[in-house]
Amino acid sequence: MPNNPIPEQIPFQNIPPGTSTTEYVVKLISFLEHNLPLFPKEKTLHKTQNENDLTEELYNFLTRKAWLTNSPFVFQPEKSQKRPNQKGHAKRMDIATKINTLDIDMELIYCLEAKKLPTDKIGGKREKEYVEGKGGAIERFRNEVHGLDDQGNLLSPNGIIAYVTENSFQHWHEQINLWITDVPWPSNECLNCEYFSSIGKLTSNHLRVSGSNLDLIHFWVNI
Repeated sequence: MPNNPIPEQIPFQNIPPGTSTTEYVVKLISFLEHNLPLFPKEKTLHKTQNENDLTEELYNFLTRKAWLTNSPFVFQPEKSQKRPNQKGHAKRMDIATKINTLDIDMELIYCLEAKKLPTDKIGGKREKEYVEGKGGAIERFRNEVHGLDDQGNLLSPNGIIAYVTENSFQHWHEQINLWITDVPWPSNECLNCEYFSSIGKLTSNHLRVSGSNLDLIHFWVNI
């Protein structure tokens, strides 16, 4: 049997060697936009499933799609997130995305937090958790608890997945923007709609506690 040397380049044809991290993120966002509409069609999902169960289903779905399409991404569930010299226990990100290279330390390029909409009943403690609170999705990114690479460096952009089980995308767009201004955060941190179709895609820009800029992409899926 010939002794074949280990190839030096990433073994994928759809992204050429020398591609920058930014280009990988662009490819990842395209991958998500293409495949997320298939998630509720190809998986047996129920509105009554809790957030963690839906995220487990999503992780399995994305992993399979990446393998089937020879995409250069590896998805890691419940990824530990911790800043350098941070004390206490690390928080965990729902799904982290790494570049699938020959390097054993695959580069983490993108973090996804997942939330169910609604998160709680009207007036419940967790009602506004998409935005703020102990498990607040946007707030965790703003506070630099989420959105970190393996060295604790800040990433941008990052993403939020919403499993929409009640009401329309338009309803949640208006509601979440109302919660943002009620915090109060600046109105320029409100979500901007790119499109509402089989999925919803929105964007937002925020100021982290350190003063750095944070871009978030919001992917909404009807369950």
